Amino acid sequence: MAASARRAQAELRTYGSVAYDPAYFPDAGGREEEQPRIRTRERVAARERARVRPAGYVAPTAVIGFALVAVMAVLLLAGYAQVTQVSDQIVHLRQEEDALREENAKLSTEYELCFDLKSVEERVAASGMMVQPQPGQIIVLNVAEPDSAKIYQDQDGDGADLWSEVGDTVDNLVEFFQ
Repeated sequence: MAASARRAQAELRTYGSVAYDPAYFPDAGGREEEQPRIRTRERVAARERARVRPAGYVAPTAVIGFALVAVMAVLLLAGYAQVTQVSDQIVHLRQEEDALREENAKLSTEYELCFDLKSVEERVAASGMMVQPQPGQIIVLNVAEPDSAKIYQDQDGDGADLWSEVGDTVDNLVEFFQ
């Protein structure tokens, strides 16, 4: 026992009143027990699984918003189609207007050439529908004096015309809105 106590004391290292564990000093020179070597396992890097969000519901406002955007896009395309169609019609109508103006100019010259005033006067005079005026039928107006306007006022000054005019105006308004 004494031998084992000495061995135990020899194995223990102390520093004053402090005792150290023999395993703390690895340079003990073979006195330590050999521990079996454990082969460490290599860990395979595991990929983190993708987190899957639980199935939820779609907000009704989002559905309505996407529907409105789709409707607006369709209306925009329809508007562009209408603008293109109208501009094509405008070009066609302008070409037609130019053609009609040329035709109007031609027909106007033909119309003026068709009527000779002397031949018309001879035909009407020959049928008896038109006769030359007699000297007693001719009236001459002298318009050498300048034009003038006179304002006539109510000589009584009682203002009866004012009230009758107001009444007429009210009657006209009532009739208009009925």
